[in-house]
Amino acid sequence: MVALCVVAAPVFAQQPAVGEKHDPAPVIFDTDIGTDIDDAYALAVLMQRPELQVLGVTTVSSDAVARARLAAKLLAVAGGRWASLPVYAGISTPIQYMKQVEWAQGFESPSLHPSGGVDFMRREINKRPGEITIIAVGELTNVAALLDAEPGIGKKIRAIALMGGSIYRGYAAGSRPEPEWNIKSNAAAARTVFTAGVPLLVAPLDSTADLKMTPEMRVQVFTRGTAFNDALAALNSIWRHTNHWNGENPTYFDVLAVQLVQPRKPYALTPLRIEVTGDGTTRPVTGGKPNAEVALQVDIASFMSDCITLLNR
Repeated sequence: MVALCVVAAPVFAQQPAVGEKHDPAPVIFDTDIGTDIDDAYALAVLMQRPELQVLGVTTVSSDAVARARLAAKLLAVAGGRWASLPVYAGISTPIQYMKQVEWAQGFESPSLHPSGGVDFMRREINKRPGEITIIAVGELTNVAALLDAEPGIGKKIRAIALMGGSIYRGYAAGSRPEPEWNIKSNAAAARTVFTAGVPLLVAPLDSTADLKMTPEMRVQVFTRGTAFNDALAALNSIWRHTNHWNGENPTYFDVLAVQLVQPRKPYALTPLRIEVTGDGTTRPVTGGKPNAEVALQVDIASFMSDCITLLNR
């Protein structure tokens, strides 16, 4: 059966009017940092977004403790207030490739917590109901556990901005939709999130798969001469020489999810009703109220230029 391709008129991610001041929007960053390199870049861009107040980082999947250690060390290298930002390991799953975590082996910090990621989210959301956006750039295991942990807590979450899904194309340009990693890694958790009624901002493969960091862009970032950018260069090198899918130029999949929150410039979002199937396919369906606002395309050159500018602040 062939699904009908029905696309609603796009809306735009909200941003303050010119001259209008807003308090930074509180966010929690939920990540599987350590596998693909885009999580490290997403965290780095997030740290350069004064429009956002980062309350903490939670990690998910594989060895979530090792992932938390990596995130905490990267924050410690940044120094200042970032060194004391709480980092909590969330739910671990069967081990997968994540060579970057060896860069942080043995790292210790008072801000690093080897468990409690879901409880941390729950506490923060209950302290600030209706205010916090979760930026989820890994599989949705932690987020689904949060929604299951307390009936009604979904109504207290302002939004979930997530990287995940494949609506009208797959990883390769011109390809058919396919199960995307973050969704298929725990399709049941993804289904919980997409049916919870929480406002969703979705960055799927349609808009993220071509967000490539070129060698020239890497030179701009890695020659900055700061300890933090040197750390990014080290992680990028580890990833480039060990990833089993032969990736060479990082793809900024996860960075778009960060940029959709309190955006610095408008992004077109299409309201869609998305159904998550058992194999992790994210299928747009007709009928019923949209459950997600989806970024189906972005201006690649402008997006990447903005990101490199942020990384070089």
